[in-house]
Amino acid sequence: MRLCLIFPKSTFLEDPMVFPPLGLWWLWSVLERAGHEVSFIDMSEHNLKPKDIPRGFDAYLVSGTSPQGREIRKLGLEFRRRGVPAVLGGPHATNYPRNSRKYYPLVVRREGEQAVLKAISHIERGMPLEFLSDEDLAGSRNGDREAAERYQQGIIEEPFVADLGSVPIPNRSYADHYRYYLADENGEKRRGTTMFTSRGCPKRCDFCDSPNLWSRVVRNTPMPKLVDELRQIRELGFDAVQFYDDILPINPRRVRELCGHLQAFGLIWRCFCRVDIISKHGGKEYLKFMHDHGLREVLIGAESGSQKILDNIHKETTVEQNATVLEWCDEVGIRCKLSFIIGLPGETYETLEETKSFLRRHLIRANRRIHHKVDLCSYIPMAGTPIYKAVMRQRGDGADVDEEFDSYGYHPGENFSDFDLQWNVDAALMDNFFYEPEVMDEGVQPDEVFYKGRMGAVRAIVSTSSLGREELQRARDEMEAEVRAAGISY
Repeated sequence: MRLCLIFPKSTFLEDPMVFPPLGLWWLWSVLERAGHEVSFIDMSEHNLKPKDIPRGFDAYLVSGTSPQGREIRKLGLEFRRRGVPAVLGGPHATNYPRNSRKYYPLVVRREGEQAVLKAISHIERGMPLEFLSDEDLAGSRNGDREAAERYQQGIIEEPFVADLGSVPIPNRSYADHYRYYLADENGEKRRGTTMFTSRGCPKRCDFCDSPNLWSRVVRNTPMPKLVDELRQIRELGFDAVQFYDDILPINPRRVRELCGHLQAFGLIWRCFCRVDIISKHGGKEYLKFMHDHGLREVLIGAESGSQKILDNIHKETTVEQNATVLEWCDEVGIRCKLSFIIGLPGETYETLEETKSFLRRHLIRANRRIHHKVDLCSYIPMAGTPIYKAVMRQRGDGADVDEEFDSYGYHPGENFSDFDLQWNVDAALMDNFFYEPEVMDEGVQPDEVFYKGRMGAVRAIVSTSSLGREELQRARDEMEAEVRAAGISY
């Protein structure tokens, strides 16, 4: 079959052509190995509209995240109008499968390498391709057996891939269209691309949906396969890698072996890490070893300067660890990007002040040798997370979320007081937030409430028992202004 892979426009990003959609590129390799002719389109590259998508393909496969929800909807409507088969996968399809079925006859949840072949087989055999009506959507939520069966007929979900060695290396033939650069120790920018060495995260941060997407079991790609992938990356002319593993340094023995190969290929790199993992596995010496083998930047989810907030969300880290690992990175020569989330459960004036104090003491007023970075995010409660699930149950709206997440290791909290959080469901979080409204208050596009929106467009959509949306919004904006005035970038 002639298949077209499509990555929707990322209207919430200032520069959407930085990191490629690696998930689609895995599918590209899988589908080509199965004998299909595959093309790829990133709609952001040429600012394409759905009507601009070329015709002549046997089926279209779309994958995206929830901030791309409106663009996903528009593509689904276009393909339905054309009368051509379309399949939706990716994080948004995983977290919002029901409303996705309103716009796509086939929806792939979670990992797609095996499920996509099943979806294509469904199309090849001429099986029915049905869309759900609003009545079907309501019925599938409310116990209507016939509506539930119609819903399930369009949902494809296969077990997680146990052996990642069976998954082919992503097709990176389009990688040179993206612009990711990582600064080396001399400040020179190196051209980079993205890579995974594992899938899954064993931690239980209650705001994160990663375990719902990948499971809580860490599955590692065999080292020989990683070496082949590093060789591919080097031969394509890249000399830097952004690793997207949830916690790359979690296994020191494996990291030490990987570091040897990275050094042999002359690659510098960046990864996500946790301060408790670094503290557990050697602290400053562990960081120095990785730095000596090319590590130049880490992203650390500090989340808050308040221990109360960290405990509320079961982060399992401490404010002291965040400060200490930042200090170690500065001494070793590793740039830190610290991410903070404003509006987590239980946020108060006091906890906000603790976050401001952390920023001032350890970054704004500190004498650092490295130019570190800071992200200040407004909390968005995503479906698939324990916070979302617990709050919806507290509201009595749990029927829509009960089916999906417990079997993947979530612990929604022993009591609802752990999640002191509210939001306006109609205006914010539910499927309609991502799909239906074209604009929100003050003409802001819904996509732009996300933390990487254009400056001034980020919106607080949650509140706590102590702070309203406007107060959280003002606190985030004030912190942003102070951090940027100090010359700290994001």
